[in-house]
Amino acid sequence: MSTPNEPAFDWSQAASLLGDDPNAVEPDMAAIVKELVDGAKLQFEELKGKDPVAEPKVVSSLAHALRGCLLNFGFTQVGLILLEVEKATYPPGEYQNRLNAAEADFLTSKKLLMERYPSLGLA
Repeated sequence: MSTPNEPAFDWSQAASLLGDDPNAVEPDMAAIVKELVDGAKLQFEELKGKDPVAEPKVVSSLAHALRGCLLNFGFTQVGLILLEVEKATYPPGEYQNRLNAAEADFLTSKKLLMERYPSLGLA
């Protein structure tokens, strides 16, 4: 469960994939999480370079793919914001703000995940 200052995160979803022992995550799963985290950074940058007015289908597709990957590992709050981006359910001119909010919550959630599961070896 997240505290009021933390983004919502589904710890049961994370535990279902990472196991119950935070100090013994399987190396293969740790590699998948590292790939997810590194890939998310690149996907956020790609989304930031898109124009949602000129390329709405591209933005929707990219946001959908990123949201799905992150939700698989418990990034609930990030997923909610990316759903807004995917469905364009925000006021005009708020695209970059939504992406910035999603990325900030992603980084905070990643830090919480690192703290809870030190054997992931995330930096």
